Order: sequence, then structure tokens, then C-alpha cells
Amino acid sequence: MTRPLCILSVGYDPTLLHMRTMVLRSNGYVIKEAQSVEQAQLLAESDLIDLIVICHTVPESDQLKLITAARRARRLLPILCVTDQEFGCVARGCEAASSSPLELLESVREAVRSHPM
Repeated sequence: MTRPLCILSVGYDPTLLHMRTMVLRSNGYVIKEAQSVEQAQLLAESDLIDLIVICHTVPESDQLKLITAARRARRLLPILCVTDQEFGCVARGCEAASSSPLELLESVREAVRSHPM
């Protein structure tokens, strides 16, 4: 039996983080939340994390710190950066994902297909 996919959701706005967690959990994912880059870095290094979702509320400098740490520990770990704009830019090393719940779920599914665990 395979375990459910474990997603690390990182964000600095507790309301957005909670809403995103609810959407992902309702679709069968196990969610670990982090509201600081330090907490996220510790969780990202865990072999239990299958994917990272970084909210647009995390400043780019913190996104880069987290992405760099995650890539150093686990270079193939898929990382999605949620943007609040249709054509928003994301930090290097991160794939763009929409803040729309349905589009975010599709981005998660695509990231999993592209990076089999």
C-alpha cells in the first residue's frame, strides 16, 4: 500500500495557508505547514516531504533561501511557487502555480507526474 503524498505548504498569511491546506487535504494529501523559512527548511529536508508549495506571501529572498536549502538536501524535490497574478514571476528553481484552488490542484498533479516519487 502506498502512502498519501505529503506536501509542505509554506506561507506567511495564516488565513491563506489554512485555506490552501484545506483544499489540498480535501483532495487526499497529507499537509505539513510552515509559517517561517527556518521551519520550512527543517521540514523540506525530511524524506517524508514529496512536494513543496510556497505561497506568494513569502518574500522572494525567503523563497530563494528555502529553494536553495531544499535543492541542496533533495535536488529532485518538486517545488511550486503560488503566484497571485496570471503571469506572475517566480523564484528560480520553482515552477509557477496559480492561486486558484482548481488550477493549484492541477499543478500539484502535474508536478507529481513529472517527478515520480
